[in-house]
Amino acid sequence: MIPDYKKILYFLFGPLLTLIVFFMRSYRTNRERLDRFLSRKKVMSILQGLAIIILIIWIMVFSFSPEERRGELTRQIKQGYDDLINSSGN
Repeated sequence: MIPDYKKILYFLFGPLLTLIVFFMRSYRTNRERLDRFLSRKKVMSILQGLAIIILIIWIMVFSFSPEERRGELTRQIKQGYDDLINSSGN
């Protein structure tokens, strides 16, 4: 027979721990699947090409934007880059 305090602890924290284990297992499985997917050369070349196309589009947007909006556009791009760097560092 399980002692009463263990029943109470399981009642209070059991569902939370079960949920955490479920999400961690799903995260690990999806991370392994993503690593296998990105290890293919064709997929990586497509993603690199897509990144280059997006960069060219941003350069075109910047070059055709009015002069008074370029400062705001530059600030937004720097903020997005800083957010990307800070989120990947954590």
